[in-house]
Amino acid sequence: MASQRDLDPQTARVLADLDGPGVPQVADMSPDDARRHIEDFVRKWDLDPKPPIGAVEDLTIAGQEPGQGIAARLYRPAGAEGAPPLIVFFHAGGYVFGGIETHESFCRLISESAGCLVLSVDYRRAPEYKFPAAHEDCYAATVWAAAHAGEIGADPARIAVGGDSSGGTLAIGVCQLADRRGGPSIAHQFLWYPGTAGGSETESMRTLSEGYFLNSGLMKWSMGHYLNGPSDLSDPLVAPMKLDDFSIFPPTWLMTAGFDPRRDDNKAFVDALAAAGVSATYRVLDTTIHGFMFMLGGIDLAVEAAKESAAHIRAAFA
Repeated sequence: MASQRDLDPQTARVLADLDGPGVPQVADMSPDDARRHIEDFVRKWDLDPKPPIGAVEDLTIAGQEPGQGIAARLYRPAGAEGAPPLIVFFHAGGYVFGGIETHESFCRLISESAGCLVLSVDYRRAPEYKFPAAHEDCYAATVWAAAHAGEIGADPARIAVGGDSSGGTLAIGVCQLADRRGGPSIAHQFLWYPGTAGGSETESMRTLSEGYFLNSGLMKWSMGHYLNGPSDLSDPLVAPMKLDDFSIFPPTWLMTAGFDPRRDDNKAFVDALAAAGVSATYRVLDTTIHGFMFMLGGIDLAVEAAKESAAHIRAAFA
């Protein structure tokens, strides 16, 4: 059985500040308090200074509802020539917290290291907006990116989606919606510890659901805020393993953590992709926890993992 003694020492230090004895639990907080709590945590454990980047531009994307605007931030690497590829990125946060600012360092690092544009999407959050609001915003942003690729200087033939945790689930959902609705064409999906459940309970879910930040209470709290009711749990947009046909997905990169309760679900998702003939790469960081990509200032191996991810992204787009 996994033991905290096996954690990377820097991860153990950050985890103690996030989920140690006496630390308030996100699942006991209101959504607004949880947002402030996580934003404070990220500020403490973020990279300082932020990774250098060629240019940053804040945008407003038209949503699917009349008058709705979706905030987004476009990252452009230094020295980008021609029309670089683009990742439409969706942040973590259990559909409730997180935002563009919490993932600023990660998006900068990926954009600069992979030599691609990154469009970070500030989708509507729960409980103010229930399922499928976040999914629809992420899909609308991807449609917008494909339609306006020329205007923002991106290669329309090399548009990918990506996200971490619930943002990874949203990326998977965007691929499903693109298949159902006839586009846009998505070249790749890049995922970091996404929610991919929908099958039977796994060993990692049994043994790692307490004490490693993403605990059973937090998972129930986030889904309780986003979903309209238990029947939504059967929808493959929120439970991707419920999907019948995995051949609809583009080539996939999935990186997860050894101490993540979703680790085995992530492996099952990649195995389902491979069985359907989809090129899929599965990578586990054995000694860290869920959420490591917004702890970059406290965990050196997370920075190295982001750089490894960027190298894969660069090669995939090439």
